[in-house]
Amino acid sequence: MKYFSIVVAVLALALPTFAEAKDIVAKDPQTIAQFFDEEGVAYDVTTDDVGDPNISVNYYGNEFSIYFYGCTDNTRCDAIQFFSGYQTDGSVRLSKINDWNTENRFGRAYVSDEGSARIELDVFLGNDGMSADDFAELLGIWSRLVQDFETLIDW
Repeated sequence: MKYFSIVVAVLALALPTFAEAKDIVAKDPQTIAQFFDEEGVAYDVTTDDVGDPNISVNYYGNEFSIYFYGCTDNTRCDAIQFFSGYQTDGSVRLSKINDWNTENRFGRAYVSDEGSARIELDVFLGNDGMSADDFAELLGIWSRLVQDFETLIDW
């Protein structure tokens, strides 16, 4: 009986910790905003040209946007996309971008019709999303990709 009481007491102490870490879900952009609030990261929540949520972020020197996809009436989205674009006026050769895409598992890069170098990372979050810890890990992956990409394009 003492063992059971100790287990119950430990679980009761742990419950607030579990409740604090809210999952990141695309259907509720505020979960992402709350994550950035807790990290002390600058961001701005707006909407894109079709009215879907958009978050502009300055994550420790990396400026990027988070676009929301799979939305119904500009809400209840199921996916996000990390995006960074660079006005390079066509100075980045397509062969460099192709090599980049071949060598990098996460993210994809391309040159737009206007000659801008761009990098994106799509994430399907579905209904259940991902944990805040996994989202933090994803941001670390994204940040390294952006830094490496900026080196590649001599930014």
